[in-house]
Amino acid sequence: MSDDRYAKQRIFLGREADGALRSKRVAVLGLGALGSVTASWLARAGVGHLTLLDRDLVEASNLQRQILYGEGDLGRPKAEVAARRLAEANSTIEVRPVVADLTSGNARELLAGFDLLCDGTDNFEARFLVNDMAILTGTPWIYAGAIGGEGVVWPLHPPRTPCLRCLLEGPPAAGDVDTCDSTGVLCPAVGIIGSWAALEALKLLTGTTPHTELARFDFWRNERQFLNPPRTRCSFCTDRITEFLDDRWTLKASPLCGLEGVQIRVNPPGRLDVDILKSRLEHRTRTPWRRTGLLLKGQEGPDEITLFGDGRALIHGPMTPERARSWYAEVVGC
Repeated sequence: MSDDRYAKQRIFLGREADGALRSKRVAVLGLGALGSVTASWLARAGVGHLTLLDRDLVEASNLQRQILYGEGDLGRPKAEVAARRLAEANSTIEVRPVVADLTSGNARELLAGFDLLCDGTDNFEARFLVNDMAILTGTPWIYAGAIGGEGVVWPLHPPRTPCLRCLLEGPPAAGDVDTCDSTGVLCPAVGIIGSWAALEALKLLTGTTPHTELARFDFWRNERQFLNPPRTRCSFCTDRITEFLDDRWTLKASPLCGLEGVQIRVNPPGRLDVDILKSRLEHRTRTPWRRTGLLLKGQEGPDEITLFGDGRALIHGPMTPERARSWYAEVVGC
């Protein structure tokens, strides 16, 4: 394929910087609205390897702002659909989808060996895990988020720069932070923030100094802020303390945000025998269960249940978290 693909980019970056992108390895964590935009620009820019990590399936409510998906993708893993779309946009790069939940049990394995980590996640638990990996390995990462008509972008590279914990010692308490379900989100706002994050990513990958301040925008109210990083470093990045990576838990059952239902997560992720579970669940419920790859979907009473090959489960319906833990133990056996 002709090198003309990158001709306009090469004029601006220069041949050496543009060529350097082909050898870079980037992980995009979360392939929702932000991750879709960031990954799209990095793929088209010719970043040599992209790992796309996401635990979720495409839902109808995603289509308003998540640009890599269409109606025909509903119910499919986001990471796999995104990888296919990006491979269609640029077949000369390597794109690796990973359908998994990022936990302390697998973060060291999943986030090792990259030149850059890009935040497209929707929760602070994952961001603090990424921050710990940056502290542990010296890998730069880009913190990004968008809600309503607002967004933030902050390139981080501890110990050269502050880390996320220099600004926030720990994740906000549940209920203290707005979500897309509580506040909504405008698709152009996400697009701008995702593009800004991709721009900062290209700076880091080509050896250019990124924006040092935390950039915050409220596009709807025409506001912008550039916050200077903290003058002093926290003890976590100076002493290389990785509390979130070292936190060990086995199983969590938590209510779905804005929806009736429960999400079950396991740590470390396992490897379920989907065929055996399919037989067990069909015998238990007296109804057919559908297997798609490593996904298993079916119904038990009023609850619609999706089991993932790595041990996770999504339950849509009136089942409580307490009952969900019991159900999981009965069915999966742990």
